[in-house]
Amino acid sequence: MMAPARKILHHTPRALTFLTGSAGAQGIAALTGLFLARWLSVPDYALFTVMITLISATNILTKGGAHYGFAAILGKVWPDRERTAQAVVAVLQIRRRVSLWTLPPVLVVAGWLLHKNGASSGEIIGLCTLLCVIWWADMQTRLVDQVLFHAHQTTRVQLLDTSLAALRLAGAGLLFLLNGLSVLPAICLSAATALARIPLIRKWVAKIAPLQGAAARPEDISALKTSVRQQLPVEIYMVLQAQIILVLLTIFGTGTEVASFGALGRIGQILVPVTMFTTAFLIPIYTRATGNLATLLFGLTLLSALPGLGFIVLTYLYPHAVLWLIGENYAGLQTEVIWAVGVSVAMRLATTYRNLVGSRGWIRFNILQIPLFILWVSATPLLFDLSTLIGAFQFQLGFALIITIAASVDFIFARHTPPSAKPT
Repeated sequence: MMAPARKILHHTPRALTFLTGSAGAQGIAALTGLFLARWLSVPDYALFTVMITLISATNILTKGGAHYGFAAILGKVWPDRERTAQAVVAVLQIRRRVSLWTLPPVLVVAGWLLHKNGASSGEIIGLCTLLCVIWWADMQTRLVDQVLFHAHQTTRVQLLDTSLAALRLAGAGLLFLLNGLSVLPAICLSAATALARIPLIRKWVAKIAPLQGAAARPEDISALKTSVRQQLPVEIYMVLQAQIILVLLTIFGTGTEVASFGALGRIGQILVPVTMFTTAFLIPIYTRATGNLATLLFGLTLLSALPGLGFIVLTYLYPHAVLWLIGENYAGLQTEVIWAVGVSVAMRLATTYRNLVGSRGWIRFNILQIPLFILWVSATPLLFDLSTLIGAFQFQLGFALIITIAASVDFIFARHTPPSAKPT
């Protein structure tokens, strides 16, 4: 017991720094989501749920996995300023190319989902325009900022993100007090937050790796293309996993179910800062371990589960209190909120387990998630009523099982394969 305790104490300062940075921004974002669930009408929150999901999908798909290749290139060329600038130019070129054929389908899906959930023509045009604005802003900063992380300026970036998250929350509160809060202003705040990030990030990066006059190198372009080819199928799978529940609820349910699903999901976001905080402790401990890997894996996973299990018990005993977080529009969802919190905890637990296994480089069978996902989607209509929230959460619970199976196969394979036979 003493050795794990010493390891945890050793990582405490770094984890606390992490908590006040990225986890702080995520915590404020989670709080903003809860307030918006309370403040927006049910029809508006249905559209807001669609938009938030599509914004995430856009940011993932338009990267296309290039960020993995970019990180590898930076690891090799850093701290060469000229080569770093060339790598930045290369990854932006690749992301623009990927965006040319991934962004249009997202916009088509966005228009359809917004229409089916009651958006007017003006709202559809406005929201899709804002989606493009957010994509453009993300293009300017979200890969470029990796240079700052390599330059040990992580705290500066985290402080910026936390400040912008706080301003977004303040803006939403002001609009609510002025009776001007609806789905369009809410997404405008997200766009403004993304745009406000650009000047400082670009200024800081320019001091480290001047981009003016830099040209992409063919070997960087080739490496990034390889990264996209390898990772894009997994990225598409991750997006489909999030989108398919909205699509099914839109087809089989109503806008009320979509809004309720989004609002209940916001409750689970409370656990995001806790998950990030525990991960800051657990990943380094497991990565550096040399023995008792199976016992340590399950022990650390169980440790990460404790806050979530406590939240499930709290929700079961006091569902009214938990539902109060998202407002009276959803006060009758006492059974559904237990499912929502339980599934959220299961997903985060499975992800932590996957990350612990992956932290040792055991990711050979991660691709197993795709065929398992196809099988699960095919079987779901025979198992659950997808016109109900409980059916949707039961369907989502399968995703946690899929992640766990793939990670377990990786762990078992790694444990029973001689080191010389393992892929490098």
